[in-house]
Amino acid sequence: MELVENYAEALRHPLAEKVAVSEKYGARLWGGSDPYFYMELLWSLWDKKVACYGAPEKPPVPKAMRGSELGSSDHGGFEVWVSEEELPLARWILDSAREEFEKNPPEERTANVAERELSPGTTGICPLCFAEFTTSSPNCPNCGVPLRLPQPDRAVEDSARLRCNIDHPKFIVDLRKALEAAGIPYNNANLTSGGIIPGVYYRPNYAVVVLEQDFERATQVMSQVLQHWEFEPSAGFRIGRDSFLDYWPERARQNGWLPEDISALVWSGENIGLAGGIGLALQEHEIAYRMETQPLGTAKVFSHPVDEARARELVQEVIESPQPE
Repeated sequence: MELVENYAEALRHPLAEKVAVSEKYGARLWGGSDPYFYMELLWSLWDKKVACYGAPEKPPVPKAMRGSELGSSDHGGFEVWVSEEELPLARWILDSAREEFEKNPPEERTANVAERELSPGTTGICPLCFAEFTTSSPNCPNCGVPLRLPQPDRAVEDSARLRCNIDHPKFIVDLRKALEAAGIPYNNANLTSGGIIPGVYYRPNYAVVVLEQDFERATQVMSQVLQHWEFEPSAGFRIGRDSFLDYWPERARQNGWLPEDISALVWSGENIGLAGGIGLALQEHEIAYRMETQPLGTAKVFSHPVDEARARELVQEVIESPQPE
């Protein structure tokens, strides 16, 4: 892993703030060694508008400053801190994130693509970007890996694992460069430029997919890169729709609805992450809703009685579907 270590030191993100932020973030929420859960927890906290600070527990010492007794390149763990006043909400988010993580651990996450039939004449499929080819080319021009013959009894995406799909452009660029330095192929490696993959229709641009046999090594690379990163205050994640604010589409205004009309309880539960997914589903179908998260520990989602049946259908779809990584 020498190449990755040298590369990471060259672009090291300053960690000198770690002592300075201790006054602002006085409560240690979580500590652990799983890099994927670490990133998902940071995203979940930011998504719920909880300011947080994440960093390695023991930031690495640059090679030029190491003595002979400090030559180990072993990776330490990570930790996440929040303010004392937001600790109760943060703990709720942590519990929900753990529940989802246990249901869908990273090693079981395949690189999902939209269901489709193979094009006529397809002779090869890329196991990373899933592009179909009708030529006799042995390798995928997008990813540089050998094409695989179509196998009717096995989906091609079963041979790939979603290593990272966190909407943090700068970190994803660093992760991709580190994978290249370690000789680990990933999806669209030959097309990626500045964190953007042109023309990708089946995954967001920030998805990093590796072959199943490279999953463990890619995990080590990701953990090593994270040793040189800190995240604060909003972790630099891409801004998305806020699913925890009351949603009031144009049709609600046209119907003359009032806030008190949003009175049909369509879901309640303890998983705040699931509540966010329900909110996004209702927004996508232009269904007005309001959400209650007080007292902490239970979330409730209400719709207008006119939309209650459809809202309940969408809630059930969200509950039964795998949660997005």
